[in-house]
Amino acid sequence: MLRSEFLEYIDTKVGEIPTWVIRPKEKRDKYKTIIFYHGWGSCRNNQVFRASIFASYGYQVILPEARYHGERGSLDYEKDEVKRDYFLRVLMHNIEESVSIYKAAIEEFNADEENIYVSGHSLGAITAGSIYTFNKKIKAALLFNGSMNWQKIVEDIKSLEDEKDWTLDRRYEFSLQMDPMIHIEDMENRPLFMIHGEEDDVVNPEYDREFYKVAKDSFDEGKLIYETFEKTTHQITTHMLERGINLLKEIE
Repeated sequence: MLRSEFLEYIDTKVGEIPTWVIRPKEKRDKYKTIIFYHGWGSCRNNQVFRASIFASYGYQVILPEARYHGERGSLDYEKDEVKRDYFLRVLMHNIEESVSIYKAAIEEFNADEENIYVSGHSLGAITAGSIYTFNKKIKAALLFNGSMNWQKIVEDIKSLEDEKDWTLDRRYEFSLQMDPMIHIEDMENRPLFMIHGEEDDVVNPEYDREFYKVAKDSFDEGKLIYETFEKTTHQITTHMLERGINLLKEIE
């Protein structure tokens, strides 16, 4: 694992959650902090280099490990039945555990409570978007290839069903109650940046385009950003990362 000599790398746990904390070596009383969630089938270790880039621009980055990922187990992530049975479960676990992560950020890792951001990729971006929606102390969200339109995510998962499953139906109903599309008032005009690969065939960027159309009148100019990068699939490119960091710097 490549590490920068200018950064501090702390391998720790928040409760039972394996977590990386990566930040500038220069000691500070409080750290501007990004809580970054990895995607489906990934793990916290795969995000260390990306987190190092954020940290090189002055941020403390916290990388929690999702359940059934990395040190917390594994699944056959490409199988449709696994996505159907576990995707929303992992998403809900992330949201449930975010309370502990947020608390630890402040009490254990000296996060500046006025400057805590959430970010993530794919499933991690969907997670971060929900946390931003319901935790009004979060300053802003930076979402890569995610979706604030949960109706569409649920429809995609339902399409993987072979037959009717009432257990899954209850999970769908609960998820739809948390759909950010119906909780725009809870966002309270806080900055929300949604960045996508234009050719993403995993999470359709049109889902967030629909959200943007519905939500834009509830935000001041520049507070709600939806952008796509051409010739880009389900990934975070260097240009996307640069754009994300620039957006965060603009609201400091």
